[in-house]
Amino acid sequence: MKKCPECGNPSYDGAPVCGNCGFKFPKQKVAAPKGEDIFQKERKEKKTSNEDSILNIIKQKKLIIGIILLITLIVICGIVLTGSNNKSSPIQTTADVGEFSAGDFSFKYPKGWSEVNETDDSHPGAKFFRNNENTSIEYYNVSTQHTSLKEVTQERISYAQETGSFVELVETITLDGRNASNIILENADGDYTRFVSMFSDGELYVFKISGDSINSITSNEINDMINSADIA
Repeated sequence: MKKCPECGNPSYDGAPVCGNCGFKFPKQKVAAPKGEDIFQKERKEKKTSNEDSILNIIKQKKLIIGIILLITLIVICGIVLTGSNNKSSPIQTTADVGEFSAGDFSFKYPKGWSEVNETDDSHPGAKFFRNNENTSIEYYNVSTQHTSLKEVTQERISYAQETGSFVELVETITLDGRNASNIILENADGDYTRFVSMFSDGELYVFKISGDSINSITSNEINDMINSADIA
């Protein structure tokens, strides 16, 4: 309730005029609604649990990839170190190397090999060496009626089968820029023999390596010696 300022007569709050004296009540001011602040800072939304889990998965994958790369690097280093510590190490420097030369044929061999006085009744003048693993390395060359390396290889295989040897390997390799045959036989007594033959102008140049295992006749130092063969 409100009172008329002129006569004091009470009137209800919303009455426009006084019912007693007719005084017009002033209109009430209506407070304007408070406007929204358009510059109000937006509230940052918190990351959902799904976003957190995705980030965790990404981080875990990066960690797994890093571990795999580290393991791969360790394995590669191990292989390199194992290879460098091979018992049958290759020829390293010229100070460790001896050279055999006969006519137009030559090859290099480790000075640790010893020259031995052995004979081959089928090939007089053959040269013999023995390495630290007690593997025998024989070299000889002969004139032959064969016209190709293929004929030489076939004859070698036929003879091996006649004498009870088992042919483990027959392949063609390249030595001194020309084809050569590489044959590995398991003999009837369980030992192994390897024949590496080069053929040129009716001459046959042969390495005959004998040992108690395939590893002994295919070691790095023996392969290095064979690869050093040179026909002038």
